[in-house]
Amino acid sequence: MSIQSILERGNKGLSNLRNIIFILFLGSATAGLVAQTVKIVHSFDGTDGEFPSYVVLTQGRDGRMYGTTRLGGASNMGTIFKQRTTGNVNVVLHAFSGSDGGVPYHGLTLARDGNYYGATNSGGDQSMGTVFKITAGGVITVLHSFTGADDGAFPIAQPIEALDGNLYGTTLGSSSQAATVYKLASSGNLTPFYTLTQDDGYGIFAPLLQGLDGSIYVVADLGGVFGCGSILKLSKDGVLKNKHTFNCRSGGAIPNDLVQTADGTIYGTTQAGGEFGGGTIFKLDSKGVVTLLYSFGANLTDGLNPNGGLTPGTDGNFYSSTENGGANGAGSLFKFTTGGVYTQLYSFPKVKGSTQAPVAAPTQHTSGLFYGVAAGGGLNGLGSIYTLDMGLGPFITFVRPQGKVGATAQILGTALTGATSVTFNGIKADTFKVVSDTYMTATVPSGATTGKVVVTTPGGSLTSNLDFRISK
Repeated sequence: MSIQSILERGNKGLSNLRNIIFILFLGSATAGLVAQTVKIVHSFDGTDGEFPSYVVLTQGRDGRMYGTTRLGGASNMGTIFKQRTTGNVNVVLHAFSGSDGGVPYHGLTLARDGNYYGATNSGGDQSMGTVFKITAGGVITVLHSFTGADDGAFPIAQPIEALDGNLYGTTLGSSSQAATVYKLASSGNLTPFYTLTQDDGYGIFAPLLQGLDGSIYVVADLGGVFGCGSILKLSKDGVLKNKHTFNCRSGGAIPNDLVQTADGTIYGTTQAGGEFGGGTIFKLDSKGVVTLLYSFGANLTDGLNPNGGLTPGTDGNFYSSTENGGANGAGSLFKFTTGGVYTQLYSFPKVKGSTQAPVAAPTQHTSGLFYGVAAGGGLNGLGSIYTLDMGLGPFITFVRPQGKVGATAQILGTALTGATSVTFNGIKADTFKVVSDTYMTATVPSGATTGKVVVTTPGGSLTSNLDFRISK
């Protein structure tokens, strides 16, 4: 399979099998759903980008949501944008021109230095993609142009910032070219970290996940023993520890982004496969054993083909979307419990001007609202940004939810001005600083243990959505 044929998955949709299932589904989908509060907050018009793809929006220190579009902008090679959460104000931070990269498929990573990091699938010195950083003010720096040698080529997902302070990312790979995992030091030096074999798989669309134990998890969409994708667990030194290979019907095919809960369990989705061929939800244990939790396509109004992972909400449920299915065949939003209960929340209407075909999970802003992107629909048919309101209240979160005693925790939130205290699992921080209404820092106090962080503000107490883990 060529690089181009892999990329056509993002441009043209699903495999033949999945399309057949989808067509059969549309012929019988008649039941309605209980509507949730979903609103379009921005429709892309081409000048500010078009067709945002596998983008999980990132909340910045300024409270805005940051992301990318695959195409559009001045050179039609994609954009980087920030979206204000109140009002339809979308600012283009950068439009790619080719020499600085082009066609960013995924989103951005906010790092502890305050910059955002991402990757482009094309452009750069060799037209094989780039890794870049960009400031909140729009100053972009190309950190590496891929060459197709041992550094790989054609990255899709943004790199992650690991606990060691380095960036780790992946390149796509194909049936004739190995996919790679790379390490990018703060000095800007990029080195290979792991090269996948054909048995490992290829077609890496999802970003890496660093587990609670420091391990690096790699998701290959394709290849593996059965050709349905795989999940690799690498040590902090880049050594393969274990591997799960998907068996299409029994376990799913084409896996997406992973998420780990506080108890160490990893959850994810697949775009296809499972009992009914419409994708699955699964969990993965530390030994690489996958348990199938849900298969899409059993019900008439069920969503089909989740193209993103799962987002943990502050109510303890997971939230995500499907590209197809729902009552109108234009995609859906759903929630899922760790106990295996699936609830369809919303079916996108298949009418002009509506959001359609979401291909990533929404992310929860610290206001409590979920923000997501859709690759199609909107007022101009070029994609949109939408909100999902589940009635959840405000909270705080972290740029990185782990640190040693004495380290500086970077906290994101809303209405932080006037904060009077910060506690780490009940232990009061002696030092904290409110930088803005949406960003503050606090020094991890002596005696702190892993648990929730609470910030007391004039408007009330804000509790973190994640445990802050105390490292040694």
